[in-house]
Amino acid sequence: MATFASYQVQRLELLLAKNVGVKSIVVGNTTVTYEDLLQQYDYWKGRQAREQGKRPRAAQINLSGF
Repeated sequence: MATFASYQVQRLELLLAKNVGVKSIVVGNTTVTYEDLLQQYDYWKGRQAREQGKRPRAAQINLSGF
């Protein structure tokens, strides 16, 4: 079963593929830049990986040397 994060990743991949080279998009009073889409894509890709168990929820830090 696909999750919301999976749908978001698919949607953003489609948007990024259709708008290669576009700097920003204006819809009504809202401007979305290509960099914003990349940040959203990174966020949702990470969330999808955590849901699938491919990425830990918390980082493990070894503090035994202190």
